[in-house]
Amino acid sequence: MKKLFVFVISLLTITCISKSKPSIKKANKYFEKLDYQNAKIEYSRLLRGTRTPTEIYLKLAICYDKLNESVQATKFYAKSLEKDPSLGAETNYRLVYNMQKNGRYEAAKAEMKKFASKKSEDLKSIYFNDHIDSNPLKLPKSEFYIEESGLNHPIYRSSNISLTNTDTILFVSNRTKYDNSLFRKLFEIEDKTTKKPNTDIYEAVVITKSDPTYENIRLRGTINKRFNDRQATMHPSNKLIYFSSESYRNRNFRKHPAVRKRDGNESLFLAVRKGKKWKKIKVLPFVEAGFSYVDPFVSSDGKYLYYASNQGLKGGNLDLWRVEIFNDGVDFGVPENLGSKINTGFVERAPFVSDEQVLYFASDRWGGFGGLDIYKLNLKDSNAKPVNMGKGINTAKNESNFVYNTKLNFGFLSTDRIGKKDIYMVKPICVIKFVINVFDEETKAKLTELVIEVTDINKQVSYDLESKADSLLNLEIPCKKHIKASFKKQGYYYKEIDDLLNKTIDNSLEVYLKPIPKSSIVFKDNEIVLNDIIFDFDDANITESSKAELSKLVQWMQENPTIKIKIIAHTDNVGNAEYNLLLSEKRAKSTLTYLKNNGIDERRVEAIGVGNTRPKISCKDCTEEDSRKNRRSEFILILD
Repeated sequence: MKKLFVFVISLLTITCISKSKPSIKKANKYFEKLDYQNAKIEYSRLLRGTRTPTEIYLKLAICYDKLNESVQATKFYAKSLEKDPSLGAETNYRLVYNMQKNGRYEAAKAEMKKFASKKSEDLKSIYFNDHIDSNPLKLPKSEFYIEESGLNHPIYRSSNISLTNTDTILFVSNRTKYDNSLFRKLFEIEDKTTKKPNTDIYEAVVITKSDPTYENIRLRGTINKRFNDRQATMHPSNKLIYFSSESYRNRNFRKHPAVRKRDGNESLFLAVRKGKKWKKIKVLPFVEAGFSYVDPFVSSDGKYLYYASNQGLKGGNLDLWRVEIFNDGVDFGVPENLGSKINTGFVERAPFVSDEQVLYFASDRWGGFGGLDIYKLNLKDSNAKPVNMGKGINTAKNESNFVYNTKLNFGFLSTDRIGKKDIYMVKPICVIKFVINVFDEETKAKLTELVIEVTDINKQVSYDLESKADSLLNLEIPCKKHIKASFKKQGYYYKEIDDLLNKTIDNSLEVYLKPIPKSSIVFKDNEIVLNDIIFDFDDANITESSKAELSKLVQWMQENPTIKIKIIAHTDNVGNAEYNLLLSEKRAKSTLTYLKNNGIDERRVEAIGVGNTRPKISCKDCTEEDSRKNRRSEFILILD
């Protein structure tokens, strides 16, 4: 009875909601409360085509922007500006930002020019005009590659990773701390913008370097409570943690209007280890209410705390800062801005300094792939400039928190490239020069114009080359990774060499390919001539008499592994056209299945049915022999 009552009430509620009229007042109320998910839904109900007010387009764009839905954000920012070109320059910039995240670089460039004309003195405009021709498509590949870290949750987000001097790492996740769904509904605190659980800080221990598997636990104590706790970094003493969290956590800041709204405003806090718990939370002394302080990082010697903040900045974007640490980590000097070489007026955040004094940081400056990209700067070189780390590390989405252990040669990266925030392991790519000479096994003649493919253990292609006259290969491959190479040339048997790195002598290798004997297969133009592949009347099964012919085709395709073919299956003209088309498609699939079952990769075969539209023998009153010949499969070479 209770379940029935709940069901009826729920049904009535849904009915009432579905019949309620769209309300700009309700939409604005959601928007003011930063409930962008519900505001988006309500504003969408208010769309009225060309009669839609500019305010609704703009508010809808902001909702999608806040929810990181860049395609829709682009659409509605563009509609807002189309409706009212006099909108503020910030609208132009948000359109630029979201266009870049969709890979629309030329369109973003045109829109950025409009922004720069409206706000010529803005630091972003100045940087854009100095780098107007920067194009991410011209950037070199990254010197690193990424792979699964073992830290991610299949549903919840993981991000903001940091390294310590030990084998412990810290990261942030909103994975639920309640396994039971009822407890989640009753006690889990949700972020009001995303409607997802709040983020907490976790620690993990690296089990092995080669196998990215970790044990992770949520930090205990007062550090993880009802607030969004974000990036944490550990002091070298392992007794203190500095972390960013909502400024609202500090009671003394709550009177400030920017803090009271809880609109993503963050501050830096300190926590002290007491046994296995982290307690005595207090805000760092140089932090001011109303400004945002994020992404703390402590240098390995414990001398400096790096972070990002908009403290004292008119544009409101984040700059990189550092502050000197005294007295075992509890006292601090005067914060210093890292200067115009690094800070551009765009967002700069997530600093990390390696033991080799290379600063890695994230920025959405003009010339990147879109969203936040990772940049690096050699701090030991006074003439060095920040360099984008290139394709592979960076994408059109957001990459952040690049951290790297130079002694162990691996690190981590936070990214939302697949739609949710995850953490990946970062490893270096080695550039190895190979001299590979390929010969005919019988004549010993040197072979050129062949395809050489190098793959890793996961069969991911890391190198694909059509070798011409020379035999020097510059391979960019994962360092110390098990790789294999395959060699393909028309007229020769396919050859594969496993564990390539251990088969070379001084990075030199000789490979011998065996020529394929002349095949019994006959060609006419690009059609493979076989005896007819015949089907019984109203049947799609391969007949015994046809299997011998198909076996010839199987052998020839095995001898020529680069060849692709198309199967075209036909029927006689008995029955209606629709039925015959369906029957022919079954015959095409039956023929493909036979090839597949005999070792032919189905990616090399395209199969279609054409019914009775292409008879071999055109006849109105067909004899049984004529119909038999029309029930066939044909094989066409697919020419690239």
